[in-house]
Amino acid sequence: MRHAVLVVVALTMVGCRPANQTGQAADTTASHGLSQRDELLLAAANVALPPPGVTAADLPDPQSSGAQLTAQYCAQCHELPSPAMHSATDWPGIARRMWLRSEGLTPSLRVKVPTLGERFTVLEYLITNSLKVSGANLPSGRGRDAFSEVCSQCHALPDPRVHSREDWPAVYARMERNMERMKVAPPTRTQTSDILLYLQTVASRP
Repeated sequence: MRHAVLVVVALTMVGCRPANQTGQAADTTASHGLSQRDELLLAAANVALPPPGVTAADLPDPQSSGAQLTAQYCAQCHELPSPAMHSATDWPGIARRMWLRSEGLTPSLRVKVPTLGERFTVLEYLITNSLKVSGANLPSGRGRDAFSEVCSQCHALPDPRVHSREDWPAVYARMERNMERMKVAPPTRTQTSDILLYLQTVASRP
């Protein structure tokens, strides 16, 4: 069921058609036996979707109505997102796109669409628990430029003080895995060293 939904969502994302402009089926690739359209769908389904691993119990305040509605609706089509994936300014646009896409899915997929009231509840929950961003002025320090360049590729820059000195290495390693999954250019060893030094130094400041 979820795979079928992903294909339809991916189709919406890339605007593909089952056939080319001449009305004939697209050529298949020799390496995988997939049409160009299929490969585009698979690529779209793997870009910018939440990484696996988050469960309903992992959500902030998991017993709240916002958390329960987020798990109920968002996990129908893809992995459950963490509210901290995006900033408060990003979530409204992202949520709106998801709702529009879910409304456009074929009824045979049986994807439930939230009511207007439920949408307000979900959005308020996502914004309240969103990524805490750094603001306009990052604290100074070695590695600041590398942090800004690398981490802004996928999301708004997090506040370096949102995690402790001890927690940042594990958080950074998780972000590297997400970058690999999303096919984002990985940081160099020097960038990684500078970024971790910067994050741990700033996090330890009073």
